[in-house]
Amino acid sequence: MTPHATSASGFAQRFSRVEQLLAELSEFADPRVKQATSEILTTVLELHRLGLARMLATSDERVRRELAHDEQVSAMLLLHDLHPLSLDTRVAHAVDGLRERLHAKLEEVRVDARDGRIALRVVPVTGTCGSTRATLKKEFEDALLAAAPDAESVSVELTEPAPALVMLRLRRPENGGPR
Repeated sequence: MTPHATSASGFAQRFSRVEQLLAELSEFADPRVKQATSEILTTVLELHRLGLARMLATSDERVRRELAHDEQVSAMLLLHDLHPLSLDTRVAHAVDGLRERLHAKLEEVRVDARDGRIALRVVPVTGTCGSTRATLKKEFEDALLAAAPDAESVSVELTEPAPALVMLRLRRPENGGPR
Protein backbone atom coordinates (compact mmCIF):
# COMPACT_ATOMS: atom_id res chain seq x y z
CA MET A 1 0.00 0.00 0.00
CA THR A 2 1.32 3.46 -0.83
CA PRO A 3 2.13 5.82 2.06
CA HIS A 4 -0.45 8.41 1.01
CA ALA A 5 -3.25 5.84 1.12
CA THR A 6 -2.71 5.30 4.84
CA SER A 7 -3.21 8.92 5.86
CA ALA A 8 -6.68 10.28 6.57
CA SER A 9 -6.59 12.51 3.50
CA GLY A 10 -5.24 9.64 1.36
CA PHE A 11 -8.05 7.43 2.60
CA ALA A 12 -10.64 10.06 1.68
CA GLN A 13 -9.03 10.56 -1.73
CA ARG A 14 -9.10 6.82 -2.47
CA PHE A 15 -12.72 6.61 -1.39
CA SER A 16 -13.58 9.57 -3.62
CA ARG A 17 -11.73 7.94 -6.54
CA VAL A 18 -13.78 4.76 -6.17
CA GLU A 19 -16.95 6.85 -6.33
CA GLN A 20 -15.68 8.61 -9.48
CA LEU A 21 -14.84 5.32 -11.18
CA LEU A 22 -18.23 3.86 -10.32
CA ALA A 23 -19.94 6.93 -11.77
CA GLU A 24 -17.90 6.57 -14.97
CA LEU A 25 -18.74 2.88 -15.27
CA SER A 26 -22.44 3.56 -14.77
CA GLU A 27 -22.40 5.74 -17.92
CA PHE A 28 -21.71 2.75 -20.18
CA ALA A 29 -24.78 1.74 -22.12
CA ASP A 30 -23.89 -1.94 -22.27
CA PRO A 31 -25.97 -3.72 -19.60
CA ARG A 32 -23.36 -6.50 -19.39
CA VAL A 33 -20.71 -3.97 -18.29
CA LYS A 34 -23.09 -2.57 -15.68
CA GLN A 35 -23.97 -6.06 -14.43
CA ALA A 36 -20.32 -7.18 -14.27
CA THR A 37 -19.31 -3.98 -12.46
CA SER A 38 -22.09 -4.39 -9.93
CA GLU A 39 -21.23 -8.03 -9.35
CA ILE A 40 -17.50 -7.30 -8.90
CA LEU A 41 -18.23 -4.51 -6.43
CA THR A 42 -20.72 -6.62 -4.47
CA THR A 43 -18.32 -9.57 -4.32
CA VAL A 44 -15.32 -7.48 -3.21
CA LEU A 45 -17.39 -5.74 -0.54
CA GLU A 46 -18.71 -9.07 0.72
CA LEU A 47 -15.17 -10.47 0.89
CA HIS A 48 -14.06 -7.43 2.89
CA ARG A 49 -17.09 -7.73 5.16
CA LEU A 50 -16.38 -11.40 5.86
CA GLY A 51 -12.70 -10.68 6.58
CA LEU A 52 -13.49 -7.77 8.89
CA ALA A 53 -16.16 -9.80 10.68
CA ARG A 54 -13.66 -12.61 11.23
CA MET A 55 -11.06 -10.16 12.55
CA LEU A 56 -13.57 -8.73 15.02
CA ALA A 57 -14.70 -12.19 16.11
CA THR A 58 -11.15 -13.25 16.91
CA SER A 59 -10.17 -9.97 18.62
CA ASP A 60 -10.47 -9.26 22.30
CA GLU A 61 -12.52 -6.38 23.69
CA ARG A 62 -9.53 -4.02 23.93
CA VAL A 63 -8.63 -4.51 20.25
CA ARG A 64 -12.26 -4.04 19.15
CA ARG A 65 -12.44 -0.82 21.17
CA GLU A 66 -9.21 0.47 19.58
CA LEU A 67 -10.47 -0.42 16.10
CA ALA A 68 -13.80 1.29 16.77
CA HIS A 69 -12.00 4.51 17.74
CA ASP A 70 -9.69 4.57 14.70
CA GLU A 71 -11.30 6.95 12.19
CA GLN A 72 -10.46 4.94 9.06
CA VAL A 73 -11.24 1.53 10.51
CA SER A 74 -14.43 2.87 12.05
CA ALA A 75 -15.55 4.08 8.61
CA MET A 76 -14.92 0.63 7.14
CA LEU A 77 -16.80 -1.07 9.97
CA LEU A 78 -19.74 1.29 9.48
CA LEU A 79 -19.73 0.63 5.73
CA HIS A 80 -20.14 -3.08 6.42
CA ASP A 81 -22.55 -2.63 9.34
CA LEU A 82 -20.01 -4.24 11.68
CA HIS A 83 -19.24 -1.39 14.07
CA PRO A 84 -19.00 -2.82 17.59
CA LEU A 85 -20.40 0.35 19.17
CA SER A 86 -24.08 1.19 18.77
CA LEU A 87 -25.20 4.53 17.37
CA ASP A 88 -26.35 5.56 20.86
CA THR A 89 -22.96 4.69 22.36
CA ARG A 90 -21.01 6.55 19.68
CA VAL A 91 -23.23 9.62 20.11
CA ALA A 92 -22.88 9.46 23.91
CA HIS A 93 -19.06 9.29 23.61
CA ALA A 94 -19.01 12.32 21.28
CA VAL A 95 -21.33 14.34 23.53
CA ASP A 96 -19.40 13.37 26.68
CA GLY A 97 -16.15 14.45 25.05
CA LEU A 98 -17.58 17.84 24.13
CA ARG A 99 -19.33 18.22 27.47
CA GLU A 100 -16.02 17.58 29.22
CA ARG A 101 -14.13 20.01 26.99
CA LEU A 102 -16.81 22.76 27.08
CA HIS A 103 -18.10 22.25 30.63
CA ALA A 104 -18.00 25.93 31.51
CA LYS A 105 -20.11 26.82 28.49
CA LEU A 106 -22.94 24.31 28.96
CA GLU A 107 -25.82 24.17 31.37
CA GLU A 108 -27.57 21.11 29.96
CA VAL A 109 -27.28 18.63 27.09
CA ARG A 110 -30.04 16.17 26.16
CA VAL A 111 -29.69 13.52 23.46
CA ASP A 112 -32.47 11.60 21.76
CA ALA A 113 -31.33 8.96 19.26
CA ARG A 114 -34.27 7.07 17.77
CA ASP A 115 -34.50 5.36 14.41
CA GLY A 116 -31.11 6.74 13.41
CA ARG A 117 -32.26 10.32 13.97
CA ILE A 118 -30.19 12.27 16.47
CA ALA A 119 -31.74 15.27 18.18
CA LEU A 120 -29.56 17.20 20.57
CA ARG A 121 -30.73 20.00 22.83
CA VAL A 122 -27.96 22.13 24.28
CA VAL A 123 -28.48 24.84 26.87
CA PRO A 124 -25.41 27.08 27.07
CA VAL A 125 -24.73 28.96 30.29
CA THR A 126 -26.45 32.30 30.75
CA GLY A 127 -24.80 35.16 28.92
CA THR A 128 -23.21 33.11 26.12
CA CYS A 129 -22.78 35.47 23.17
CA GLY A 130 -24.20 34.80 19.69
CA SER A 131 -20.88 33.92 18.05
CA THR A 132 -20.03 31.50 20.85
CA ARG A 133 -23.49 29.93 20.48
CA ALA A 134 -22.92 29.46 16.74
CA THR A 135 -19.51 27.92 17.42
CA LEU A 136 -21.02 25.58 20.04
CA LYS A 137 -23.72 24.46 17.61
CA LYS A 138 -21.17 23.79 14.87
CA GLU A 139 -18.87 21.88 17.24
CA PHE A 140 -21.73 19.61 18.32
CA GLU A 141 -22.89 19.06 14.74
CA ASP A 142 -19.37 18.22 13.56
CA ALA A 143 -18.74 15.87 16.48
CA LEU A 144 -22.05 14.05 15.96
CA LEU A 145 -21.54 13.69 12.22
CA ALA A 146 -18.02 12.35 12.80
CA ALA A 147 -19.20 9.88 15.45
CA ALA A 148 -22.33 8.81 13.61
CA PRO A 149 -21.98 9.21 9.84
CA ASP A 150 -24.57 6.44 9.53
CA ALA A 151 -27.25 8.52 11.27
CA GLU A 152 -30.34 9.36 9.22
CA SER A 153 -30.28 12.94 10.48
CA VAL A 154 -28.54 15.12 13.04
CA SER A 155 -30.27 18.08 14.63
CA VAL A 156 -28.69 20.40 17.21
CA GLU A 157 -30.89 22.94 18.96
CA LEU A 158 -29.43 25.63 21.18
CA THR A 159 -31.99 26.97 23.64
CA GLU A 160 -31.94 29.72 26.19
CA PRO A 161 -31.27 28.84 29.80
CA ALA A 162 -34.28 29.06 32.08
CA PRO A 163 -34.50 32.37 33.89
CA ALA A 164 -33.28 32.35 37.44
CA LEU A 165 -36.03 31.78 39.96
CA VAL A 166 -36.17 34.44 42.61
CA MET A 167 -38.02 33.62 45.79
CA LEU A 168 -39.77 36.53 47.46
CA ARG A 169 -40.96 36.30 51.02
CA LEU A 170 -43.11 38.77 52.72
CA ARG A 171 -42.03 39.59 56.20
CA ARG A 172 -44.47 40.64 58.81
CA PRO A 173 -43.67 43.96 60.31
CA GLU A 174 -42.29 43.70 63.78
CA ASN A 175 -44.76 46.21 65.21
CA GLY A 176 -47.81 44.34 63.79
CA GLY A 177 -48.74 47.24 61.51
CA PRO A 178 -49.64 47.10 57.78
CA ARG A 179 -47.27 45.44 55.44
